[in-house]
Amino acid sequence: MRRWGLVVALCALWSLPAAAQPPPDAVDTAMGEIKAIVDFFPKPWPMKNLVKPGILTVTVTGEAPPGDFVDPKTGELTGFIHDLYLRIGGDLGLPVEFVKLPFVSSLPGLKANRFDMACASAAWTTGRLGSDDFIMSSPIAVSGLLALTTKSSGINGWDGVAGKRLGGVQGEIYLQDARRLLSNLGPVTEFPGAPDMVLALQNKQVDVVVTNSTIVRFIMQAAPNKADLVVIGPAKAIYPGGLCINPREADLVKAVNVLLANYRADGTLKAIYAKYGVPPSVVDQLKSIGY
Repeated sequence: MRRWGLVVALCALWSLPAAAQPPPDAVDTAMGEIKAIVDFFPKPWPMKNLVKPGILTVTVTGEAPPGDFVDPKTGELTGFIHDLYLRIGGDLGLPVEFVKLPFVSSLPGLKANRFDMACASAAWTTGRLGSDDFIMSSPIAVSGLLALTTKSSGINGWDGVAGKRLGGVQGEIYLQDARRLLSNLGPVTEFPGAPDMVLALQNKQVDVVVTNSTIVRFIMQAAPNKADLVVIGPAKAIYPGGLCINPREADLVKAVNVLLANYRADGTLKAIYAKYGVPPSVVDQLKSIGY
């Protein structure tokens, strides 16, 4: 009887006029500022199926600036994805071993159990999200499909790409989607990495190249011939992008997704990007899809 009496009393309270109820934000005020950071994960987080026990083995291309590339001054790998993998490894208590490999070989390497992780913000696609060969992490950035050409090409927009020689990085979704979305293309050339692609554009081996907006931004900031380059937009496609994880490593998938959620919430991800000139918008735009 007492329980039902309490229910009736609560119902009566809820039915009071709005002015008689507590302010709608009273509980939130009492809770104070909440930062959605998970700090109760296992430390160290047990990893049962790493390719090499006690080591996080990661493949990068070394040819996808500013994500991962070789510093010409030191000859060492660097870039925002390089730093992100080091941060993940550090938070998991694991040293990181990087293996430099063309992108086209990275995903088959995960399937063959050669690596624990791969990719520098690989675009989510139907095929990748549904693949049994690897698991996509939660997203770390949003990017768009853009193109670059030279001023001398006379190409001013996507319509001008018809019949022109197109270039892109072998195995990347940006080149695949360009082939699907653009009509009446001329010959298509695949390159092992972004530097080769841009060099071919500069040497007039191709008329236009396609890649993601992050790489285009970097090229327009850093390329020696940037004054001669023209960006073609608007984006033909928009992609959330994540990391690729060995499908045998469910514990690693859980750990990485928890850490990435923290990095999005506490500003770590934006800070890593900012070091390499990538604006915070690539992370902020993830809010539109609930991240």
